[in-house]
Amino acid sequence: MIIPCIVDSHCDSIQPAAEGKQPLVNPYNYSQKYPQLQFVAFFCGWPKEDARASYERAHRYLEALRVSVADESQNLALVKSYADIEAAFAAGKHAALFSMEGATGLCGSVEILREFYEAGLRVTGLAWLSNDLAKSNRVISDGEEDTGLTLTGREIVAEGNRLGIIFDVSHLSDRSFWDLAEIAEKPIIASHSNFRSLCGHSRNLTDEMAREIIRRDGMIGLNLCKSFISDDKSRQTAEGLFDHLDHCLELGGEDHIGFGCDIDGIESYPEPLTLDRSVHEQLIDVMTARGYCDRLIEKVAYRNWMDFLKKYL
Repeated sequence: MIIPCIVDSHCDSIQPAAEGKQPLVNPYNYSQKYPQLQFVAFFCGWPKEDARASYERAHRYLEALRVSVADESQNLALVKSYADIEAAFAAGKHAALFSMEGATGLCGSVEILREFYEAGLRVTGLAWLSNDLAKSNRVISDGEEDTGLTLTGREIVAEGNRLGIIFDVSHLSDRSFWDLAEIAEKPIIASHSNFRSLCGHSRNLTDEMAREIIRRDGMIGLNLCKSFISDDKSRQTAEGLFDHLDHCLELGGEDHIGFGCDIDGIESYPEPLTLDRSVHEQLIDVMTARGYCDRLIEKVAYRNWMDFLKKYL
């Protein structure tokens, strides 16, 4: 089996890096064996944080990303296009792609969206908590009415379409998902979500949602959060995670599934994963032991995301 690189569509490591707690590149979140692309998620929708504070947070993260890339210039590159990713990998470097998790920090402004696009933003979710753009999937647990995308949210999507932004549905409410699916011009992605048929958490996709992503040539990133893997704690393991891969295959999604591990965004990792070496390499080991063929392992580890990005980034 030849794995020339690894891709992970959701990593929260910029926050501890910005706070000076750890460097952006760690042994567990970036592979030591393979060049790796991470979607570096800027979390911009902190509870009780207003839009301006979220905007300022995004700028702190952006500066931390720039500093990290400068400090790791021999090993890490900031990328904005597929050609940038290829160039980074050809130079033996890891790659970091600026994404946004919850767009409260856009302050409902298409001008601010353009500002972040110029800085490298290529992937964004509209809401983590419900905001002035969209409802989040917390409406299910909070008992809030699901009113979907707002007029301002639709304006942001229209400008994102013009710029070529890829929209991420992982934290959107069910109605917001379908509103976005109707108007987004590029295929939509769920950067870090599993499947609600196997685990009932509202953060997971219904089969109808998953089929829509697959139909539109989008992507789904498998999430390591144990409460998104199974309602049965005994199945909240790496093995349980790959039950979700099997389910995706049953839905016809072999070419639309990859890693979206939520590294540094979750409190603990499913057994037997540890933080003493690359989580992704360990997942490949689990897949090999589970008996998946080399071709499928390669698709999940990198090929599906790389094919998607070549067409749509």
